[in-house]
Amino acid sequence: MAPTYADHPFPLIPTPVFLKGKDAKIDFFDRCASEMACVHNMVSRGLNAIYLQAPHIQAKDEKAFCTFITHWYNLLHLHHAGEEEDFFPTIEKMAGEKGIMEHNVDQHHAFLGGFEALGSYAKACAAGDQKYDGRKVVEMIDGFGSELSQHLADEIPTIEGLRRFGEEKMAGLTAVLDREGERNQKNLGIMGLCACYAMLDIHYEDDLWINWPPAPGVVKFVCRNVVWRLNADMLKFGAVDKDGKMKPLYAVPQETEGTA
Repeated sequence: MAPTYADHPFPLIPTPVFLKGKDAKIDFFDRCASEMACVHNMVSRGLNAIYLQAPHIQAKDEKAFCTFITHWYNLLHLHHAGEEEDFFPTIEKMAGEKGIMEHNVDQHHAFLGGFEALGSYAKACAAGDQKYDGRKVVEMIDGFGSELSQHLADEIPTIEGLRRFGEEKMAGLTAVLDREGERNQKNLGIMGLCACYAMLDIHYEDDLWINWPPAPGVVKFVCRNVVWRLNADMLKFGAVDKDGKMKPLYAVPQETEGTA
C-alpha cells in the first residue's frame, strides 16, 4: 500500500514567491510572507507527523515520541511569543497604526488552551509522570488543530497586506523578521533546531527553499550529521530524513494509505 507522509490532514501553505512564478518581480513583502509560510509549514508538517503517528506508538517509543512532541511545542511557543512580544508591536509601530495585528493575537488565544494542554501532557509523558495514550493526543489535536491551521494560513496574506502602508514605512520589516528568526534559533538550542530540521522539507516548491533557513553551514552540518545520529530514536518520528527529504512516516500501520 502507499506510504504515509506528513502532508495531511493539516494543509501546507504555498508561498507567495512560488505562486508568483520564476519571472515575477518579488518585493520584501513577498519574501517576508514566504519565509513566514516556511516556518508555518514546519509547524504543520510536525503536527501532521504527531497526529498520524500518535495512535500507533509502541511502548518502547513512547518517551521518545513525546520528546518529539515537546520540541514541536517549543517551536510554536517561541514563534508565537516572539510575534506577540516583538514582531507584531514593531509592525504596528512602523505602520503607525495600532491594532492591525490584533486579529492574529486573537487567533493565538483561540487555540492556546488546547495547545498548552498538549505540551504539558507530552512533557509529563516524556518524564514518565503520566501514562501515554495516543488516542488522547489525537483528541487534543482535534480540539485545536483546525484553528491553528487556519491561523497559520491567515497570517501570510496579513503580512502581504502590509504593502498598503508603503515600502518606506515598512522598510524595516525584513530586519525585524530576521531578528525574530535568529532569536528563536538561539533559544531553541542545537537539539531544538535539529528537531525543526526534522519538520523542514528543503525540496518543497521545486527546491525554492533549499538553503532556508539562513543558519551557518556548520550548524546545519552538525545538526544533520552528528546530533541527528545521536538522537535518531526521537528524530525518526519527523516528517523528513536527515537530508531534508520527505519520508514515509515511521509509526503508521502498513495498510494505511497516504499521499506522496
